[in-house]
Amino acid sequence: MRALLNPGRRPDRVPFVPFATDFSARNCGVPAGVARREARAAFLTQTRTQEQFGWDEWTSLALGTIGAWEFGGELRFPTGEAMQATSVVRFPVRDENDVDRLRPPDDVLSSGAIPLMLEFSRLQDRAGRPVTVQLGSVFTGAANLVEISTFMRWMIKRPDLAHHLLRLITDFFLRVAERWVELFPGRTIIGLDMAPSEANALISPRHFRDFALPYSRELHEKALALGVTLFHTHACGEQNGNLRAYREIEFGRPGGPPGIISFGHEVTLRAAVETLGDRVIVAGNVEPTLLQLGSAEEVWEATRLAVLAGRDAPLGYILMTGCSVPIGAASNNLFTMLKAARHRAVLGTAARPTRPAPPTSRPCPSVAGAAPRGGAAGRARRSASGPLRSAAGTP
Repeated sequence: MRALLNPGRRPDRVPFVPFATDFSARNCGVPAGVARREARAAFLTQTRTQEQFGWDEWTSLALGTIGAWEFGGELRFPTGEAMQATSVVRFPVRDENDVDRLRPPDDVLSSGAIPLMLEFSRLQDRAGRPVTVQLGSVFTGAANLVEISTFMRWMIKRPDLAHHLLRLITDFFLRVAERWVELFPGRTIIGLDMAPSEANALISPRHFRDFALPYSRELHEKALALGVTLFHTHACGEQNGNLRAYREIEFGRPGGPPGIISFGHEVTLRAAVETLGDRVIVAGNVEPTLLQLGSAEEVWEATRLAVLAGRDAPLGYILMTGCSVPIGAASNNLFTMLKAARHRAVLGTAARPTRPAPPTSRPCPSVAGAAPRGGAAGRARRSASGPLRSAAGTP
């Protein structure tokens, strides 16, 4: 990853970075809700799980509900064994009358999830890692201020209200970016831009251009000018119709790392490389449900096809899951992804793959009083022998 993010250097293998926040928590015996509410728990479970499996260095803390809590709404954090991610239980805006009364927080650093993200960034900085902060997406953030069906209706019948919410969220993210640049001078700062509500299952490519694109373009350009190093945008869901519009967004500063855009399994990865590969690092997009419900053979094949589609991207390619790794994913399948990504038969004879480190027996630390337990962690430690050795096509 470090080579890929340094212009002029070429990595010796395909980087592998899964979206594994909730899986990492369960792997370390920590409830997902704890890892969503406590920055230290999130950081330690991610770094220990990365060390255990041997995938590339990457930590992040981001919420799909960004905007709601920060503007006065309420969230529900995961509580059950199989729950992951947050949900909005009370929106800041209920109807048209609330729009004019809505105000951004006076102090962005004390609003909603921002204090969690700040603590997480400080842990990253102390560990010598790039600093991440959620800066988007603007469209998803605005759609989190009110019931999404209402926001979609306003886009058609009251576009002035939709644009007003988009303006508020854009300015909010710019204030967050400004504070991060002040707090982490000279550091690599990655803006996390999570974009699920832009999916073409919800809005058309035309509405993406009219409502999402102008504000995302403005946020990226201004945040990069402030000192943010690069953006990682995750275009979640079916966004084939938005690919050409993403070309109009800047993801990195001139002369610096080009930035990253990742996609869900619904997007044709080869088309993404052809459309965007000369502007940004492309990442993706193995279907996450395969990691929970699929066999090792199916995971190996899906990984092979993803690497073949992305490995020749002009500015680089990162193997990722198409969205969050399910909390109940089989550890064996994640390790299969790693092995496939670094195997000579997948990469081609010209590649110089490195052998993946076997899972370590080092236990995850106790976090917030939660003791490591069996389940995913135990399966991961057993995955170096047995199941993987018998998987068809695997070494």
